[in-house]
Amino acid sequence: MPKKIFNPKTLAPPVGHFDRAVQLGDWLFISGTSALTGVSGPMNERRLVQGIEAQTHTTLDNIEKVLKDAGARPAQVYEVRMIVRKREYFAVVDRILKQRWPEKGFIAHGYEGVLLHPEMELEIEANAYLGKAAGGVKRSAGRARRPAARRRAKRKRR
Repeated sequence: MPKKIFNPKTLAPPVGHFDRAVQLGDWLFISGTSALTGVSGPMNERRLVQGIEAQTHTTLDNIEKVLKDAGARPAQVYEVRMIVRKREYFAVVDRILKQRWPEKGFIAHGYEGVLLHPEMELEIEANAYLGKAAGGVKRSAGRARRPAARRRAKRKRR
């Protein structure tokens, strides 16, 4: 399966030996993105917007630039991974995610950790599905059947 690489011109070049995003088939994998992503220059000279709210908005702006470059939109994101410098920042990031991407339909992971730049407050990775069925979020009408219940239902149909 050929791999398609995305490094939007609207963002600074990556700080390391990686790409902003890679598409494999219908799947888009976006590298860890932060407020640093849009700032050029040597890493130790880059200055970021200050505060968790400003950095969250800037980080989501940067993710949306990658999505746009790949022909995708936030509604196609199915997974986000958030690394915050302080655990209390999670509530702020979650509130802003809810404002910016109000439709649920993705899974999320949250971690507290040490980040690469001393001014970084968070980093977010995202994955998106770009296939034909990715138009919106489909909700299940009820609980998913357990594996044993599926097997019994299959045997009944035979």
